[in-house]
Amino acid sequence: MKRTLYLFALAFMVTNCQKYQNEASQIPYSVQKGQLFSEGTKTDMVHASSVLQLPNGKLMSVWYGGSKEGDADTRIWYSFYEYEDWGIPMQLVTTDETAHWNPVLQDFGSFARVYFKVGIDTKNWVTKYCDYDYQSETWSEAKELVEGDTSGGRGPVKNKCLITTENLIIAGASTEQSQWKAFFDLSSDGNTWEKTDYIVAKDNNGNDVEMIQPTLWQDLSGGIHAMFRTKSKFVFRSDSNDGGRSWCEAYSTGLPNNNSGIDCVTTANGWLWLAYNPIADGRRNRLVVSLSKDDGAHWEDVVTLEESSNPFAEFSYPAIIADGNDIIVTYTYKRKVIKYAFLHIEEDNE
Repeated sequence: MKRTLYLFALAFMVTNCQKYQNEASQIPYSVQKGQLFSEGTKTDMVHASSVLQLPNGKLMSVWYGGSKEGDADTRIWYSFYEYEDWGIPMQLVTTDETAHWNPVLQDFGSFARVYFKVGIDTKNWVTKYCDYDYQSETWSEAKELVEGDTSGGRGPVKNKCLITTENLIIAGASTEQSQWKAFFDLSSDGNTWEKTDYIVAKDNNGNDVEMIQPTLWQDLSGGIHAMFRTKSKFVFRSDSNDGGRSWCEAYSTGLPNNNSGIDCVTTANGWLWLAYNPIADGRRNRLVVSLSKDDGAHWEDVVTLEESSNPFAEFSYPAIIADGNDIIVTYTYKRKVIKYAFLHIEEDNE
Protein backbone atom coordinates (compact mmCIF):
# COMPACT_ATOMS: atom_id res chain seq x y z
CA MET A 1 0.00 0.00 0.00
CA LYS A 2 1.21 3.50 -0.79
CA ARG A 3 0.02 5.31 2.29
CA THR A 4 1.08 4.77 5.88
CA LEU A 5 -1.77 6.95 7.13
CA TYR A 6 -4.37 4.22 6.71
CA LEU A 7 -2.90 1.10 8.23
CA PHE A 8 -6.16 -0.82 8.10
CA ALA A 9 -4.38 -3.66 6.30
CA LEU A 10 -2.35 -4.18 9.46
CA ALA A 11 -3.78 -2.53 12.54
CA PHE A 12 -7.49 -2.63 11.77
CA MET A 13 -7.32 -6.23 10.63
CA VAL A 14 -6.39 -7.10 14.20
CA THR A 15 -8.51 -4.58 16.12
CA ASN A 16 -11.82 -3.48 14.59
CA CYS A 17 -11.93 -5.45 11.33
CA GLN A 18 -13.20 -8.89 10.48
CA LYS A 19 -11.80 -11.22 7.84
CA TYR A 20 -14.18 -12.49 5.21
CA GLN A 21 -14.13 -14.92 2.34
CA ASN A 22 -17.12 -14.62 0.05
CA GLU A 23 -18.35 -18.10 -0.89
CA ALA A 24 -18.91 -17.06 -4.49
CA SER A 25 -15.64 -15.26 -5.10
CA GLN A 26 -13.25 -16.95 -2.64
CA ILE A 27 -11.45 -13.62 -2.29
CA PRO A 28 -10.25 -13.17 1.32
CA TYR A 29 -10.28 -9.56 2.46
CA SER A 30 -10.50 -7.26 5.46
CA VAL A 31 -12.66 -4.17 5.69
CA GLN A 32 -12.95 -1.13 7.94
CA LYS A 33 -16.20 0.84 7.80
CA GLY A 34 -17.43 3.97 9.49
CA GLN A 35 -19.15 7.35 9.15
CA LEU A 36 -17.60 10.63 8.07
CA PHE A 37 -19.73 12.45 10.67
CA SER A 38 -22.68 11.93 12.99
CA GLU A 39 -26.27 12.14 11.77
CA GLY A 40 -27.55 15.72 11.73
CA THR A 41 -24.08 17.28 11.60
CA LYS A 42 -24.48 20.60 9.74
CA THR A 43 -27.42 19.43 7.55
CA ASP A 44 -30.48 17.18 7.74
CA MET A 45 -29.90 15.51 4.35
CA VAL A 46 -26.70 14.43 2.58
CA HIS A 47 -26.07 12.66 -0.72
CA ALA A 48 -23.76 12.00 -3.66
CA SER A 49 -20.25 11.83 -2.22
CA SER A 50 -16.93 11.74 -4.05
CA VAL A 51 -13.55 10.75 -2.63
CA LEU A 52 -9.92 11.47 -3.52
CA GLN A 53 -6.52 10.54 -2.11
CA LEU A 54 -4.22 13.57 -1.90
CA PRO A 55 -0.47 13.40 -2.59
CA ASN A 56 0.28 13.73 1.14
CA GLY A 57 -1.78 10.61 1.91
CA LYS A 58 -4.85 12.34 3.29
CA LEU A 59 -8.27 11.58 1.90
CA MET A 60 -10.74 14.27 0.87
CA SER A 61 -14.45 13.62 0.49
CA VAL A 62 -17.17 15.95 -0.80
CA TRP A 63 -20.96 15.68 -0.91
CA TYR A 64 -24.02 17.90 -1.03
CA GLY A 65 -26.23 18.57 1.96
CA GLY A 66 -29.15 20.70 3.02
CA SER A 67 -32.77 20.48 4.16
CA LYS A 68 -33.65 18.07 1.36
CA GLU A 69 -32.63 17.38 -2.23
CA GLY A 70 -33.35 20.34 -4.49
CA ASP A 71 -33.88 22.86 -1.68
CA ALA A 72 -32.19 26.21 -2.14
CA ASP A 73 -30.08 25.70 0.99
CA THR A 74 -28.22 22.64 -0.34
CA ARG A 75 -24.50 23.30 -0.61
CA ILE A 76 -21.26 21.40 -1.20
CA TRP A 77 -19.54 20.10 1.94
CA TYR A 78 -16.12 18.55 2.40
CA SER A 79 -13.98 16.78 4.99
CA PHE A 80 -10.44 15.37 5.27
CA TYR A 81 -9.34 12.02 6.66
CA GLU A 82 -6.03 11.93 8.55
CA TYR A 83 -4.74 10.37 11.74
CA GLU A 84 -7.45 7.69 11.53
CA ASP A 85 -10.40 10.09 11.68
CA TRP A 86 -12.49 12.43 9.54
CA GLY A 87 -12.48 16.14 10.30
CA ILE A 88 -15.48 18.39 10.94
CA PRO A 89 -17.43 18.98 7.70
CA MET A 90 -16.87 22.38 6.13
CA GLN A 91 -18.94 24.18 3.50
CA LEU A 92 -17.50 25.17 0.15
CA VAL A 93 -18.01 28.91 -0.29
CA THR A 94 -20.02 29.81 -3.39
CA THR A 95 -22.20 32.77 -4.33
CA ASP A 96 -25.04 30.83 -5.99
CA GLU A 97 -28.27 30.92 -4.00
CA THR A 98 -29.96 27.92 -5.60
CA ALA A 99 -29.53 24.19 -5.05
CA HIS A 100 -26.08 22.57 -5.38
CA TRP A 101 -25.69 18.95 -6.54
CA ASN A 102 -23.36 16.03 -7.31
CA PRO A 103 -19.80 17.16 -6.46
CA VAL A 104 -16.99 15.22 -8.18
CA LEU A 105 -13.32 15.33 -7.11
CA GLN A 106 -10.38 15.09 -9.50
CA ASP A 107 -6.63 15.29 -8.87
CA PHE A 108 -4.55 17.53 -11.13
CA GLY A 109 -1.12 17.14 -9.55
CA SER A 110 -0.71 20.39 -7.62
CA PHE A 111 -4.41 20.88 -6.87
CA ALA A 112 -7.71 19.05 -6.57
CA ARG A 113 -10.73 20.20 -8.52
CA VAL A 114 -14.31 19.73 -7.38
CA TYR A 115 -16.94 19.92 -10.11
CA PHE A 116 -20.54 20.44 -9.04
CA LYS A 117 -23.94 21.25 -10.48
CA VAL A 118 -26.05 24.32 -9.66
CA GLY A 119 -29.72 24.72 -10.56
CA ILE A 120 -33.29 24.51 -9.39
CA ASP A 121 -33.58 20.99 -10.85
CA THR A 122 -31.59 18.52 -12.96
CA LYS A 123 -32.93 19.94 -16.24
CA ASN A 124 -31.45 23.34 -15.47
CA TRP A 125 -28.05 22.28 -14.19
CA VAL A 126 -25.01 24.43 -14.83
CA THR A 127 -21.58 22.93 -14.05
CA LYS A 128 -19.17 24.91 -11.91
CA TYR A 129 -15.86 24.11 -10.25
CA CYS A 130 -13.48 25.20 -7.50
CA ASP A 131 -9.81 24.26 -7.07
CA TYR A 132 -8.13 23.26 -3.81
CA ASP A 133 -4.42 24.19 -3.80
CA TYR A 134 -2.39 21.52 -2.04
CA GLN A 135 0.36 23.88 -0.90
CA SER A 136 -1.69 26.79 0.42
CA GLU A 137 -4.66 24.58 1.41
CA THR A 138 -7.07 27.18 0.05
CA TRP A 139 -9.98 27.15 -2.41
CA SER A 140 -10.36 29.22 -5.54
CA GLU A 141 -13.56 31.06 -6.41
CA ALA A 142 -16.21 29.08 -8.27
CA LYS A 143 -16.16 29.31 -12.06
CA GLU A 144 -18.46 28.02 -14.77
CA LEU A 145 -16.95 25.04 -16.59
CA VAL A 146 -18.40 25.85 -20.03
CA GLU A 147 -19.47 29.47 -20.07
CA GLY A 148 -23.04 30.05 -21.22
CA ASP A 149 -23.94 26.36 -21.39
CA THR A 150 -27.69 25.67 -21.21
CA SER A 151 -27.63 21.98 -22.16
CA GLY A 152 -28.20 20.72 -18.60
CA GLY A 153 -24.60 20.40 -17.50
CA ARG A 154 -21.16 19.65 -18.92
CA GLY A 155 -18.22 17.72 -17.49
CA PRO A 156 -18.49 14.96 -14.86
CA VAL A 157 -22.03 14.43 -13.62
CA LYS A 158 -21.41 11.96 -10.78
CA ASN A 159 -18.18 9.99 -11.19
CA LYS A 160 -14.49 10.88 -11.38
CA CYS A 161 -12.86 11.59 -14.75
CA LEU A 162 -10.55 9.14 -16.47
CA ILE A 163 -7.12 10.48 -17.41
CA THR A 164 -5.91 8.11 -20.11
CA THR A 165 -2.36 6.96 -20.84
CA GLU A 166 -2.43 9.57 -23.64
CA ASN A 167 -3.23 12.25 -21.01
CA LEU A 168 -6.71 12.86 -22.38
CA ILE A 169 -9.20 13.81 -19.68
CA ILE A 170 -12.53 12.03 -20.21
CA ALA A 171 -15.50 13.12 -18.12
CA GLY A 172 -18.58 10.93 -17.91
CA ALA A 173 -21.42 13.36 -18.62
CA SER A 174 -25.18 13.31 -19.11
CA THR A 175 -28.23 15.54 -19.30
CA GLU A 176 -31.81 15.05 -18.15
CA GLN A 177 -33.63 17.51 -20.39
CA SER A 178 -36.74 15.80 -21.85
CA GLN A 179 -34.85 12.49 -22.14
CA TRP A 180 -31.88 11.05 -20.29
CA LYS A 181 -28.81 11.13 -22.55
CA ALA A 182 -25.20 10.23 -21.81
CA PHE A 183 -22.10 11.55 -23.52
CA PHE A 184 -18.45 12.29 -22.75
CA ASP A 185 -16.61 15.56 -22.36
CA LEU A 186 -12.99 15.52 -23.54
CA SER A 187 -10.17 17.86 -22.55
CA SER A 188 -6.41 17.99 -22.97
CA ASP A 189 -5.87 20.75 -20.42
CA GLY A 190 -8.86 20.65 -18.03
CA ASN A 191 -10.00 24.08 -19.17
CA THR A 192 -11.46 23.63 -22.65
CA TRP A 193 -13.89 20.81 -23.34
CA GLU A 194 -15.20 19.04 -26.43
CA LYS A 195 -18.49 17.18 -26.26
CA THR A 196 -18.86 13.79 -27.96
CA ASP A 197 -22.04 12.58 -29.62
CA TYR A 198 -24.72 11.16 -27.34
CA ILE A 199 -24.25 7.44 -26.75
CA VAL A 200 -26.85 5.33 -28.57
CA ALA A 201 -28.41 2.53 -26.52
CA LYS A 202 -31.11 0.01 -27.45
CA ASP A 203 -32.78 -2.80 -25.55
CA ASN A 204 -33.51 -6.26 -26.99
CA ASN A 205 -36.71 -4.96 -28.57
CA GLY A 206 -34.97 -2.08 -30.32
CA ASN A 207 -36.31 0.56 -27.97
CA ASP A 208 -34.16 3.49 -26.86
CA VAL A 209 -32.59 3.07 -23.44
CA GLU A 210 -32.21 6.20 -21.33
CA MET A 211 -28.81 6.40 -19.59
CA ILE A 212 -26.94 8.81 -17.35
CA GLN A 213 -23.87 9.06 -15.06
CA PRO A 214 -21.15 7.10 -16.89
CA THR A 215 -18.27 5.54 -14.97
CA LEU A 216 -15.03 4.94 -16.89
CA TRP A 217 -11.99 2.69 -16.93
CA GLN A 218 -8.97 1.91 -19.11
CA ASP A 219 -7.84 -1.70 -19.36
CA LEU A 220 -4.22 -2.85 -19.27
CA SER A 221 -4.05 -2.97 -23.08
CA GLY A 222 -5.24 0.65 -23.38
CA GLY A 223 -8.91 0.09 -24.26
CA ILE A 224 -11.41 2.65 -22.91
CA HIS A 225 -14.75 1.51 -21.52
CA ALA A 226 -17.75 2.89 -19.64
CA MET A 227 -20.79 1.65 -17.76
CA PHE A 228 -24.03 3.58 -17.24
CA ARG A 229 -26.96 3.93 -14.90
CA THR A 230 -30.14 3.25 -16.90
CA LYS A 231 -33.92 3.04 -16.76
CA SER A 232 -33.81 -0.43 -18.34
CA LYS A 233 -33.20 -2.42 -15.09
CA PHE A 234 -29.67 -3.28 -16.29
CA VAL A 235 -26.26 -1.63 -16.23
CA PHE A 236 -25.28 -0.82 -19.83
CA ARG A 237 -21.79 -0.61 -21.29
CA SER A 238 -20.05 1.07 -24.23
CA ASP A 239 -16.48 0.78 -25.56
CA SER A 240 -14.15 3.08 -27.48
CA ASN A 241 -11.50 1.98 -29.96
CA ASP A 242 -10.01 5.44 -30.52
CA GLY A 243 -9.05 6.58 -27.03
CA GLY A 244 -12.48 7.86 -25.99
CA ARG A 245 -13.35 10.06 -28.95
CA SER A 246 -16.08 7.81 -30.36
CA TRP A 247 -18.12 5.05 -28.75
CA CYS A 248 -20.01 1.96 -29.84
CA GLU A 249 -23.73 1.48 -29.28
CA ALA A 250 -24.23 0.70 -25.60
CA TYR A 251 -25.32 -2.81 -24.64
CA SER A 252 -26.57 -4.57 -21.52
CA THR A 253 -24.02 -6.10 -19.15
CA GLY A 254 -26.68 -8.28 -17.55
CA LEU A 255 -25.93 -6.67 -14.18
CA PRO A 256 -29.12 -5.45 -12.49
CA ASN A 257 -29.59 -1.70 -12.07
CA ASN A 258 -32.26 -0.03 -9.96
CA ASN A 259 -31.94 3.36 -11.63
CA SER A 260 -29.31 4.43 -9.12
CA GLY A 261 -25.69 5.56 -9.34
CA ILE A 262 -22.76 3.20 -9.89
CA ASP A 263 -18.98 3.64 -9.93
CA CYS A 264 -16.00 1.50 -10.95
CA VAL A 265 -12.21 1.52 -10.70
CA THR A 266 -9.28 -0.67 -11.73
CA THR A 267 -6.65 -1.68 -9.19
CA ALA A 268 -2.92 -1.92 -9.93
CA ASN A 269 -3.22 -5.60 -10.80
CA GLY A 270 -5.75 -4.86 -13.56
CA TRP A 271 -8.81 -6.09 -11.68
CA LEU A 272 -12.02 -4.12 -12.27
CA TRP A 273 -14.20 -3.27 -9.27
CA LEU A 274 -17.81 -2.06 -9.36
CA ALA A 275 -19.78 -0.55 -6.47
CA TYR A 276 -23.52 -0.65 -7.10
CA ASN A 277 -26.98 -1.76 -5.97
CA PRO A 278 -27.47 -5.28 -7.44
CA ILE A 279 -31.23 -4.77 -7.65
CA ALA A 280 -33.44 -4.54 -10.73
CA ASP A 281 -36.30 -2.53 -9.22
CA GLY A 282 -36.24 0.91 -7.61
CA ARG A 283 -35.09 -0.21 -4.15
CA ARG A 284 -31.69 0.80 -2.80
CA ASN A 285 -31.54 -1.47 0.25
CA ARG A 286 -28.44 -3.47 -0.75
CA LEU A 287 -25.03 -2.13 -1.76
CA VAL A 288 -22.14 -4.34 -2.87
CA VAL A 289 -18.63 -4.22 -4.32
CA SER A 290 -18.12 -6.73 -7.14
CA LEU A 291 -15.02 -7.87 -8.99
CA SER A 292 -14.24 -8.71 -12.60
CA LYS A 293 -10.86 -10.16 -13.54
CA ASP A 294 -11.65 -10.03 -17.29
CA ASP A 295 -12.64 -6.37 -17.86
CA GLY A 296 -16.31 -6.82 -17.14
CA ALA A 297 -17.09 -10.07 -18.96
CA HIS A 298 -17.80 -11.90 -15.68
CA TRP A 299 -18.53 -10.60 -12.20
CA GLU A 300 -18.46 -11.94 -8.64
CA ASP A 301 -19.67 -10.22 -5.48
CA VAL A 302 -16.86 -9.75 -2.97
CA VAL A 303 -18.34 -7.64 -0.17
CA THR A 304 -21.81 -6.51 0.81
CA LEU A 305 -21.34 -3.03 2.25
CA GLU A 306 -24.93 -2.60 3.41
CA GLU A 307 -28.13 -4.66 3.35
CA SER A 308 -31.53 -4.26 4.99
CA SER A 309 -34.81 -6.16 4.90
CA ASN A 310 -36.53 -2.78 4.91
CA PRO A 311 -37.30 -2.02 1.23
CA PHE A 312 -37.28 1.71 1.99
CA ALA A 313 -33.77 1.75 3.45
CA GLU A 314 -31.31 3.58 1.20
CA PHE A 315 -27.62 2.81 0.64
CA SER A 316 -26.62 4.40 -2.63
CA TYR A 317 -24.43 6.55 -4.86
CA PRO A 318 -21.06 4.92 -4.16
CA ALA A 319 -17.77 6.54 -5.15
CA ILE A 320 -14.82 4.17 -5.46
CA ILE A 321 -11.08 4.74 -5.87
CA ALA A 322 -8.02 2.48 -5.75
CA ASP A 323 -4.87 2.63 -3.65
CA GLY A 324 -2.62 0.05 -5.29
CA ASN A 325 -4.67 -3.14 -5.02
CA ASP A 326 -6.82 -1.78 -2.19
CA ILE A 327 -10.18 -0.03 -2.43
CA ILE A 328 -11.69 3.06 -0.81
CA VAL A 329 -15.46 3.64 -1.05
CA THR A 330 -17.75 6.39 0.19
CA TYR A 331 -21.53 6.22 -0.13
CA THR A 332 -24.87 7.62 0.99
CA TYR A 333 -26.37 6.00 4.08
CA LYS A 334 -30.13 6.61 4.44
CA ARG A 335 -29.64 10.19 3.17
CA LYS A 336 -28.52 11.03 6.71
CA VAL A 337 -24.74 10.45 6.68
CA ILE A 338 -21.90 9.61 4.31
CA LYS A 339 -20.18 6.34 5.16
CA TYR A 340 -16.80 4.98 4.07
CA ALA A 341 -15.21 1.57 3.65
CA PHE A 342 -11.52 0.66 3.34
CA LEU A 343 -11.23 -2.70 1.59
CA HIS A 344 -7.92 -4.60 1.71
CA ILE A 345 -7.41 -7.67 -0.47
CA GLU A 346 -5.15 -10.33 1.02
CA GLU A 347 -1.61 -10.53 -0.36
CA ASP A 348 -1.87 -14.00 -1.85
CA ASN A 349 -4.60 -12.75 -4.20
CA GLU A 350 -2.80 -9.64 -5.43
